Amino acid sequence: MKKLYVLFFFAITSSFAQQGSLCTDPIVITSLPYTTTDNTTNYGDNYDPSTTSNPTCSTTSSGNYYHGGNDVIYSYTPTQSGTIKIEMPSAIGWAGLFVYTDCANIGVTYAACSTSTSTGNRTINNFAVTAGQTYYFFLSTWPDPQTMAYTLNVTQLTLDINEFEATQKIGLYPNPVKDKLQIQSNLDITSASIISINGQVIRKVEVKDNTIPMEDLQSGLYIVQINTANGSILHQKITKL
Repeated sequence: MKKLYVLFFFAITSSFAQQGSLCTDPIVITSLPYTTTDNTTNYGDNYDPSTTSNPTCSTTSSGNYYHGGNDVIYSYTPTQSGTIKIEMPSAIGWAGLFVYTDCANIGVTYAACSTSTSTGNRTINNFAVTAGQTYYFFLSTWPDPQTMAYTLNVTQLTLDINEFEATQKIGLYPNPVKDKLQIQSNLDITSASIISINGQVIRKVEVKDNTIPMEDLQSGLYIVQINTANGSILHQKITKL
């Protein structure tokens, strides 16, 4: 009977969980720009992934430690591809901001992240989003402090109205790439940028003979942005060997 009571209590508690406490019931951001102010004390501590195997974050190798406090989760599904900026301004020390593309990835694979032990902004800039893909913004802290007051700002940086057109007219190969990335297109390519998976522009690239040099990059996943004279923009994920 005691076991049945515990299961019943857990079921009742879960059914009345505050929206935003669980990835399966996030606070939905319907349009940009978006801003909100809240406190994680209003949400539970539902995610404490293992700290023995930390995925690498842009600013630390101990990202899962930043999941130890109370968690709040927002979701955003863009209707058009482009780039966005996610920011927690004036965040307290030991606070972290993460982006996931699937609830199953929490603590396993970050799409982007920003953490620090010091007070200051947590910013994920130039983050490439794809139309129809849901992105989860995960805000939390180390176990001390357990909770935090926060502001979350999400803004649109670029809107790739012609992304579909660019996808049809521009090809990037080989992928994975070792040395040089070839651009296959009849369009006039004006510029190209290489962006880290955390949304940081690593460098703008001079395109010569429709070729982008990749040999000096570390192995990993990158986003290549191609801009054309007619305003088309293409974002494509590229694996560097």
